[in-house]
Amino acid sequence: MTALVLILSLLSLVISKAADFITTVRHVGQEGESNPLARRLFHLLGFRGGLIAVAMIWLLIVGFTYGYAWFAGNQCMQWLTSATGFFIAWAQRDAARFNRTGSTSWFTRLALRLHHLWAKVWRSP
Repeated sequence: MTALVLILSLLSLVISKAADFITTVRHVGQEGESNPLARRLFHLLGFRGGLIAVAMIWLLIVGFTYGYAWFAGNQCMQWLTSATGFFIAWAQRDAARFNRTGSTSWFTRLALRLHHLWAKVWRSP
Protein backbone atom coordinates (compact mmCIF):
# COMPACT_ATOMS: atom_id res chain seq x y z
CA MET A 1 0.00 0.00 0.00
CA THR A 2 2.78 2.43 0.92
CA ALA A 3 4.60 1.74 -2.34
CA LEU A 4 1.45 2.43 -4.36
CA VAL A 5 0.90 5.78 -2.63
CA LEU A 6 4.56 6.68 -3.24
CA ILE A 7 4.20 5.86 -6.95
CA LEU A 8 0.95 7.85 -7.22
CA SER A 9 2.63 10.78 -5.51
CA LEU A 10 5.53 10.64 -7.95
CA LEU A 11 3.13 10.41 -10.89
CA SER A 12 1.19 13.45 -9.67
CA LEU A 13 4.46 15.37 -9.32
CA VAL A 14 5.55 14.52 -12.86
CA ILE A 15 2.17 15.41 -14.40
CA SER A 16 1.85 18.68 -12.52
CA LYS A 17 5.45 19.70 -13.36
CA ALA A 18 4.79 18.94 -17.03
CA ALA A 19 1.70 21.19 -16.87
CA ASP A 20 3.78 23.91 -15.20
CA PHE A 21 6.47 23.68 -17.90
CA ILE A 22 3.96 23.68 -20.76
CA THR A 23 2.10 26.71 -19.40
CA THR A 24 5.40 28.51 -18.78
CA VAL A 25 6.38 28.00 -22.41
CA ARG A 26 2.96 28.89 -23.82
CA HIS A 27 1.81 31.69 -21.54
CA VAL A 28 4.66 33.09 -19.44
CA GLY A 29 7.84 33.09 -21.48
CA GLN A 30 11.32 34.13 -20.51
CA GLU A 31 10.46 37.68 -19.47
CA GLY A 32 7.39 36.79 -17.42
CA GLU A 33 9.06 34.20 -15.20
CA SER A 34 8.98 35.20 -11.54
CA ASN A 35 11.35 32.55 -10.16
CA PRO A 36 14.73 34.29 -9.79
CA LEU A 37 16.72 31.06 -10.26
CA ALA A 38 14.86 30.21 -13.46
CA ARG A 39 15.17 33.81 -14.69
CA ARG A 40 18.92 33.73 -14.11
CA LEU A 41 19.23 30.40 -15.93
CA PHE A 42 17.12 31.78 -18.82
CA HIS A 43 19.46 34.77 -19.01
CA LEU A 44 22.60 32.61 -18.95
CA LEU A 45 21.43 29.70 -21.11
CA GLY A 46 18.54 31.12 -23.12
CA PHE A 47 14.92 30.17 -22.62
CA ARG A 48 15.22 26.62 -23.91
CA GLY A 49 18.53 25.92 -22.18
CA GLY A 50 17.21 27.40 -18.95
CA LEU A 51 14.12 25.20 -19.09
CA ILE A 52 16.32 22.16 -19.64
CA ALA A 53 18.54 23.16 -16.68
CA VAL A 54 15.49 23.68 -14.44
CA ALA A 55 14.11 20.31 -15.53
CA MET A 56 17.41 18.57 -14.80
CA ILE A 57 17.67 20.15 -11.34
CA TRP A 58 14.06 19.14 -10.63
CA LEU A 59 14.69 15.59 -11.87
CA LEU A 60 17.78 15.23 -9.67
CA ILE A 61 15.96 16.44 -6.55
CA VAL A 62 12.89 14.29 -7.18
CA GLY A 63 14.96 11.28 -8.23
CA PHE A 64 17.16 11.36 -5.14
CA THR A 65 14.23 12.02 -2.81
CA TYR A 66 11.97 9.28 -4.16
CA GLY A 67 14.88 6.87 -4.68
CA TYR A 68 15.92 7.28 -1.07
CA ALA A 69 12.35 6.87 0.18
CA TRP A 70 11.84 3.77 -1.98
CA PHE A 71 15.07 1.98 -1.12
CA ALA A 72 15.25 3.01 2.55
CA GLY A 73 12.25 0.77 3.16
CA ASN A 74 11.12 3.00 6.01
CA GLN A 75 7.33 3.32 5.78
CA CYS A 76 7.30 6.56 7.76
CA MET A 77 9.77 8.09 5.27
CA GLN A 78 7.67 6.82 2.35
CA TRP A 79 4.45 8.31 3.77
CA LEU A 80 6.19 11.61 4.50
CA THR A 81 7.69 11.73 1.00
CA SER A 82 4.30 10.90 -0.54
CA ALA A 83 2.49 13.58 1.46
CA THR A 84 5.12 16.19 0.59
CA GLY A 85 5.00 15.13 -3.06
CA PHE A 86 1.22 15.49 -3.20
CA PHE A 87 1.47 18.95 -1.63
CA ILE A 88 4.13 20.08 -4.11
CA ALA A 89 2.08 18.61 -6.98
CA TRP A 90 -0.87 20.70 -5.80
CA ALA A 91 1.35 23.81 -5.78
CA GLN A 92 2.69 23.03 -9.27
CA ARG A 93 -0.83 22.45 -10.56
CA ASP A 94 -1.97 25.73 -9.08
CA ALA A 95 1.04 27.49 -10.67
CA ALA A 96 0.16 25.98 -14.05
CA ARG A 97 -3.44 27.15 -13.66
CA PHE A 98 -2.22 30.64 -12.78
CA ASN A 99 0.17 30.65 -15.77
CA ARG A 100 -2.65 29.67 -18.11
CA THR A 101 -5.54 31.77 -16.78
CA GLY A 102 -3.96 34.50 -14.66
CA SER A 103 -6.56 33.85 -11.97
CA THR A 104 -5.34 33.28 -8.46
CA SER A 105 -6.50 31.02 -5.69
CA TRP A 106 -5.85 31.61 -2.00
CA PHE A 107 -2.84 29.36 -2.34
CA THR A 108 -1.42 31.24 -5.34
CA ARG A 109 -1.96 34.60 -3.61
CA LEU A 110 -0.15 33.34 -0.52
CA ALA A 111 2.71 31.96 -2.64
CA LEU A 112 2.99 35.27 -4.53
CA ARG A 113 3.08 37.25 -1.27
CA LEU A 114 5.74 34.97 0.22
CA HIS A 115 7.73 35.06 -3.01
CA HIS A 116 7.59 38.86 -3.04
CA LEU A 117 8.91 39.03 0.53
CA TRP A 118 11.62 36.49 -0.23
CA ALA A 119 12.66 38.32 -3.41
CA LYS A 120 12.96 41.61 -1.49
CA VAL A 121 15.27 40.00 1.05
CA TRP A 122 17.19 38.04 -1.61
CA ARG A 123 17.85 41.18 -3.68
CA SER A 124 18.84 43.28 -0.67
CA PRO A 125 22.56 44.15 -0.45
